[in-house]
Amino acid sequence: MAAQTPMSGTGFVIELGGGTGAITQALLAQGLSRERLRVVERSPAFARHLRQRFPSVQVIQGDAARLAALLPEHAAIDAVVSSLPLRSLPRAEALAIVEQWRRVLPAGGALLQFSYALQASADWLGAGFALRDSQLIWRNLPPARVMRFERLGTPGH
Repeated sequence: MAAQTPMSGTGFVIELGGGTGAITQALLAQGLSRERLRVVERSPAFARHLRQRFPSVQVIQGDAARLAALLPEHAAIDAVVSSLPLRSLPRAEALAIVEQWRRVLPAGGALLQFSYALQASADWLGAGFALRDSQLIWRNLPPARVMRFERLGTPGH
């Protein structure tokens, strides 16, 4: 996921579902500056862990279904990197999260989604995003897919 995340730019890269910090560490190792990274984690325990492990990274304890409210108003966002299990969440919750992506990502912004679904599909995403790349990661156990989408149109539409 980190290898497909845009490192250049001036906007934030928002990581959703930071968990134990594996993707956070990879993003930093790939060259993303700590100032541009924002990690959103719903679990208070994981948020505490991430703050201890990455004291210079801003960790926001909150729900991705309220992403726009968790970020500074009019914040520039270059990418959203999601490890959220969208396919296993209740449909209404997954749709609320996707709607937040539409609100915060500008046209041309990148969305990276990790999934255990072996087929590359964007059906769950709806309009407003185009699949640009999809890679099956066999070294992951179980194998997983990383999909990179581009935001089409304008935020809020």
